[in-house]
Amino acid sequence: MNPMIRKEVRQRMRERRAWLLPTLYLLVLGAVVIVFYMTATARRGAFEVAVQGSVLGQGIFLAVVYTQLSLLLLVAPVFSAGALTIEKEQRTLAGLLTSLLTPADIWWGKLAAALLYQALLLASGLPVLALTLAFGGVGPREIAIALASTAVVMASVSAAGLYFSCFFRRSVHATSVTYAFIAALTVVPLVAYTMLTATVARTPSEPAWLLYSMAPNPFYALSVGLFGAAERVGPWLASLAFFGVLFVTAAALSVRNIARGGEHA
Repeated sequence: MNPMIRKEVRQRMRERRAWLLPTLYLLVLGAVVIVFYMTATARRGAFEVAVQGSVLGQGIFLAVVYTQLSLLLLVAPVFSAGALTIEKEQRTLAGLLTSLLTPADIWWGKLAAALLYQALLLASGLPVLALTLAFGGVGPREIAIALASTAVVMASVSAAGLYFSCFFRRSVHATSVTYAFIAALTVVPLVAYTMLTATVARTPSEPAWLLYSMAPNPFYALSVGLFGAAERVGPWLASLAFFGVLFVTAAALSVRNIARGGEHA
């Protein structure tokens, strides 16, 4: 095993937040399930409409996966954006660079440690996510798509956060820029899609390329492949491809900056 991964994982699992974050994570997911279930059943009961288990299961499933992705997007910069800036602040980066570890080893060790903790959170939420199977409307396919999409998005966002950690000297700056980057990925495609929709509103049918404008949005990458028809496979793969390119680009730039001693270009 990469010694950097072993060091980072041991250090993080000894911290108080190693058990505090998963506890809060599960409490939030559980609260979302309870609130959504009570709200859905109360609203349908008021209109004397029978609650369809499949509809309720799909609603709870979407609420959980969206909440899960939101929480992970909040957590990711904490573990990735400060991974290398902390070495600069403690003046230990020079020691790493003069060790037997290559810049790629250092980058991979930092990234893998951040992703392993996020994978722990993702795995801890599986029992809550599996509850939706009891209601119907959701199967192993939807759960697999949701987990795969979330994993791809989180790996790309963490790689971007690690790049900002290479670029800046202080953790607060790298973390702030990473949060701004995540906000831009979420808001800018949505604004672009809204404007393009208004532009082509007079056309007889919605152009096929319009869905691709939402590809950089993390929540779109998660949702477009769920319960979708065959025509949505293309936009879903395009969204995953965008995050794949983001991951590779951030990785290449990060390794280059680490090789230069962590200085920004």
